[in-house]
Amino acid sequence: MSYLLADELGFLRGSEVLPTRTTSSAEQLRALLAGEQDMVVTAIDNLFEWTRAGADLRLVAQIEATTPLGLHARGDADSLADLAGCRFAVDAPDNGFALIAKRLLLDAGVEVNYVVVGGVRERLDALLGGQVDAALLGPPFDKLAEQAGMRRVVDVNALLPELPGQGLVVRAELLESEELEGYLRALVCGVEAGQSMAEAQGIELLERRGYQAAAAAAWGTRALTLTVDRCGLELLTEIRRSLGMLPPDIGLEELCDGEPLLRATLSGTIGN
Repeated sequence: MSYLLADELGFLRGSEVLPTRTTSSAEQLRALLAGEQDMVVTAIDNLFEWTRAGADLRLVAQIEATTPLGLHARGDADSLADLAGCRFAVDAPDNGFALIAKRLLLDAGVEVNYVVVGGVRERLDALLGGQVDAALLGPPFDKLAEQAGMRRVVDVNALLPELPGQGLVVRAELLESEELEGYLRALVCGVEAGQSMAEAQGIELLERRGYQAAAAAAWGTRALTLTVDRCGLELLTEIRRSLGMLPPDIGLEELCDGEPLLRATLSGTIGN
């Protein structure tokens, strides 16, 4: 959403930004390793597996306060217990939002069959098409699922209030670049503008940009700062630790670099 605000309000003029939609976290990693992408917006937990895969990346910003997530299912499922044995769609089985699902299902004593599908749009399509029985979905795809008759079994954020939103991850070689600083400066201006924008105006903006019925919920979780929430990093680390999936030599704190955002904040705000 920080990008949408910056783009809508003209703060990206003068910056060469070529947004590309990817279908999975695996595709994001491939593009980063190949140098086809310089940065991605992704679930912060992905950094664990991506670093283990040999990518030299850094988390430089958190672009939403949290990611509103719901666990949606076909049929008449009313609780996590009703999902036992179901086909559960995930982007990747060992990183990202899949670990949140694994934690919640493990706490409920529920075993499911994980099916690798891809990004959130692909998970929605698989759920609606009957290829899977349940999935984690966020705006606007959660509302689309509900409109199609899918049940919202769990509000993930109610159970995990410190869940951090998606992060901006960049190739480490670009940390000192003017291009990154310029892009972050535009996002900072977008965030500042969003703080003073009337709620109705913000929701209307998101509706125009494709959020539809999910616009109000998404606006409510917009970033008020791009600074990475350290409590969120601790939560993601603890989830991995509880699942026995925490790499012994990789930590999110070490992969987080706040210097590019600090330089961008000091070099340009709306008032400048």
